[in-house]
Amino acid sequence: MTKKLPFILFLLVFPLLLLAQHGGSISGTVSNTEGERIPNVSVTVKGINNNAIADENGRFKVAHLPGGKYEVIFSAVGFHVQQVWITVKGGENTNRNIVLKAASRDINEVNVTGRTQTGQVNRQAYQVTAIDATKLHNTTLDVAHALNYVPGIRMRESGGLGSSIDFSLNGFSGNQVKFFIDGIPMDNFGSSFRINNIPINVAERIEVYKGVVPVTLGADALGGAVNIVTKSGSTNYLDASYSFGSFNTHKSSVNLGINTPKGFVFQLNAYQNYSKNNYWIESETPVDQYGTVEKVRARRFHDKYHNEMLMVSIGVRKKKWADQLLVGFDIGKNEADSQNGVTMEDVYGQRKTSGTVLMPSLKYLKRDLGIKGLNLNVSANYNLGHEQTTDTAFVQYNWLGQIVKDFTYGDPSRKGGERSRMNYRYKDRNGLASVNLSYQLNDHHSFVVNNNYTTFSRTGKDLLNESDPYYERPSAVKKNILGVAYRFDYSEKWNLTAFFKHYNQHTRSFVNVNKTDQPTHGDYAWSTNHFSANGYGLATTYFVKQDLQFRASYEHGIRVPTGSELFGNVNTLTGNFSLKPESSENVNVGIIYSPTINQVHRLIFDAGLLYRYSRDFIRPSLSRGQAYRIQQMVNLRDVDNKGVEGSIRYSFKNIFRVGANISYQHLINQTKYEGGAGDIISIVYKDRLPNMPYLFGNADAAYTFRKIFSGKNSLTIGYNLQYVHQYYEGWPSLGNKDTKITIPTQWNHNASLLYSFGSGKYNINLECLNFTDALLYDHFKLQKASRSFNVKFRYYLFNIK
Repeated sequence: MTKKLPFILFLLVFPLLLLAQHGGSISGTVSNTEGERIPNVSVTVKGINNNAIADENGRFKVAHLPGGKYEVIFSAVGFHVQQVWITVKGGENTNRNIVLKAASRDINEVNVTGRTQTGQVNRQAYQVTAIDATKLHNTTLDVAHALNYVPGIRMRESGGLGSSIDFSLNGFSGNQVKFFIDGIPMDNFGSSFRINNIPINVAERIEVYKGVVPVTLGADALGGAVNIVTKSGSTNYLDASYSFGSFNTHKSSVNLGINTPKGFVFQLNAYQNYSKNNYWIESETPVDQYGTVEKVRARRFHDKYHNEMLMVSIGVRKKKWADQLLVGFDIGKNEADSQNGVTMEDVYGQRKTSGTVLMPSLKYLKRDLGIKGLNLNVSANYNLGHEQTTDTAFVQYNWLGQIVKDFTYGDPSRKGGERSRMNYRYKDRNGLASVNLSYQLNDHHSFVVNNNYTTFSRTGKDLLNESDPYYERPSAVKKNILGVAYRFDYSEKWNLTAFFKHYNQHTRSFVNVNKTDQPTHGDYAWSTNHFSANGYGLATTYFVKQDLQFRASYEHGIRVPTGSELFGNVNTLTGNFSLKPESSENVNVGIIYSPTINQVHRLIFDAGLLYRYSRDFIRPSLSRGQAYRIQQMVNLRDVDNKGVEGSIRYSFKNIFRVGANISYQHLINQTKYEGGAGDIISIVYKDRLPNMPYLFGNADAAYTFRKIFSGKNSLTIGYNLQYVHQYYEGWPSLGNKDTKITIPTQWNHNASLLYSFGSGKYNINLECLNFTDALLYDHFKLQKASRSFNVKFRYYLFNIK
């Protein structure tokens, strides 16, 4: 059934593919004089009520036109209106590419003139990088792997498609970096909706905030945030794709938007992922019951993964009482074989996990609420899904897929399970309510108030032993974050934002030891924690001239532990209820220089410096249990981080593009004394933090051949490289330098070949990932996928009539 799903999705939307195919039409692209596509351009055919709006790539189409000569008007904010006479023949399409001139080149127009939405985001005071996701829609990338090419980011995964990931931004990782979708926190979306299974086609752009996070996002992010912005606007579109490749991997997605003139809105995003993940690995492994260890090359044999997701929203826009009201429902599921534990030492052959998401949601937006400039944005959702882990085997496997130990008979102390015998089903009830109120007093003063309230509760049951109340003990977290910001726009050249945040969290869980002075439940007692603190900061930017910008930001940030860190996630992480909140002093300074030469050569130089000093820094710690390696989040009292990153990009028209970036981060343990006190200096004092890349970079290049076989077709050849310098798995000062585990230097080469025809409506992309078949590692030297080949077919229809 899973393999058939891509074809079923296409059959469901096939009738829509036939739309806009009758009568004469006008289509083409709209660009500025620098060759950049302009989104959301209004296209008006004078004299008839049949207009269009250009999509995010500047592409437009006006269909169902009788033959004749028409005056077509193109208009966009920040550009001169252009009127063009176009002749249409009945039953044929007329293609015209339009170039709009900027309305002004004055410095006062830097925020709007000639800038796409992605470009405008990049020019904020915050240290932010925005990715134009539409340029990646023909690739097989998911959101996580697209982010891996941003300076300062490393996305590490425990295996292939669907595996657990660790996202690192400027040295902060895990829950220190928060994720949002359209400004809504993704903390409660469950395992079926994670950034490494969301196809890039869902996103219009991705915003990466480094250090300081805007109050409007309303979260306790310590190291930064990622906001995935989905497609919006008033256009009708259909984006359908299917890909298949090595390791029996199949991916498909359908994205549909319908907006009627009367304000009705319908949005659908559906996708699925399937893979056996049976790629090659090289590892030492026991080969007999006596524990004889040999190095082998073998395929992963128990790593199948599949997930399906459907997100639907229905509502209205442009009403007197609401600029937007959307009611949504997200439903999804995933099933995954667990091939290994935290390290390659622990090999599983039967352990499985699964999960579901059932989440209703509400979004409401009203501009000029009562008075001009006062805007209200409300969002809420609640996840009713569940997660399950099944581990019932009485055997131990090796990497050859052989059973090397059988515990069915013999050792009576062995209760079974490849890690710990269970069939544990639990419900993580996650709720969110967010209110954002903004007011622009005048051109110089504006204010924002945001309140974000989240709830988390976990209850579960071991289906193998329902009489044991251990797993039934409820755990709960309630968190509220209030943020207030003030922005002062002195001029179009300089602005300053100051903000304040108040954090409040209450945590409750059962503990094993019964305390007579606390409320009890059977043999267990309640344990509660309460935390309250304040954060603050500011961000400023100054434009020396239109193409030269300086920006700086500071924040005293706070982050409280999440439910999974406190209570564990059953599979890869053991809970630690004694975790303390962490805090950090974050400073970022950056410069962006983006000159354009002769309107065809464009250069973008972006560089940044960062400094972090963190207290009670939360990081993963690895230790050995009775039969497997255990990972748990722990506090490290003092850590500082000094870093630098830079990127340079060059483009010639829309034909040739090349770029590179490099990141260096120096995370040092500043905890001088063991246990935080005393006169015994820690042996790892002044050590670099272990198991964390500190020097890495990316490079890419692409060349596009125009008018291949036809004036509307193109062929693009692309290449990209990922580099990670070697680093230690453990503390540098511990162990023998010559024998300690080192994650070696890695070079990952990828190539692609994209053919687009029908003015971008039809696209075929061929990819070869890791084409040198290098050994690539992540986490605690877990091996990533070997060489793979993929092909993706994509159909994109916009301005459906």
